[in-house]
Amino acid sequence: MSKLTKEKKLQIIKAAAKRFDKHGIGKTTLNEIARDLRIGKATLYGYFESKENIFFSVLEWEGSQYLEEVKAIFDKEDIPVRNRFLEYFKSKENLSQRYKLMIDSIFQVLEDKALEPEIAFVKNLFNNEEELIKSVLLKAKGIKENALDSSLPVFIILKSWGLGFSSKLQRNSRPDKISPIDDILLKLIDYYLL
Repeated sequence: MSKLTKEKKLQIIKAAAKRFDKHGIGKTTLNEIARDLRIGKATLYGYFESKENIFFSVLEWEGSQYLEEVKAIFDKEDIPVRNRFLEYFKSKENLSQRYKLMIDSIFQVLEDKALEPEIAFVKNLFNNEEELIKSVLLKAKGIKENALDSSLPVFIILKSWGLGFSSKLQRNSRPDKISPIDDILLKLIDYYLL
C-alpha cells in the first residue's frame, strides 16, 4: 500500500470516527462520511468494503492510539516505575472521552452483545496491553521474583480498567467523597515492586 493510499485511508478512518462517535454506527451513512471528506461514496468503496469494515478499522485505529499512549507512559524512564503505573491507572479515568468507540465495544463484550470482530478486537487489545505491562515489569528493578510467574500483568490490566470505570462512576455519583484509589493503587504497585 502506497503512502498516499495509507494517508487517504487514515483520513477516512478519522472522519468516520467523528461520525460514529457523534451519531453511532446505525445512524451514520457512507454518504455522510464521504460528504465530510468531500469525496464520492464510490471512493470509500475503493478503500473499504462496507460501513462495518470502516467501523472495525476505526476500532483498530483507536486501539493502536490507546496502546501508543500506554507505551508512552511506560517509556518515561526518568520517572519511577511506581509513578508510571499510577499515571497508567489514572489514564483510564477519561478514556471514554478520547476513545468512545473502543470503550463502547468493551461494554458490548461485557454485556454479551458484541459481534465477533468486536470480541476479537477486545481480546487483541488486552493481549497487546498485557505484553506492554510484562515488558515494564521485566525491566523494573526490585520486582519480586514470583510477580511474573503469577497472572500479575492480567490482574494489573483488569484492575486498571475496573478502577478507571469505578473512579468515573464515583466522580459522577458521589463527587463529595474523596477517592482512595490512588492509595490502593500505590499499595498494589509497592507490594510487587518492593
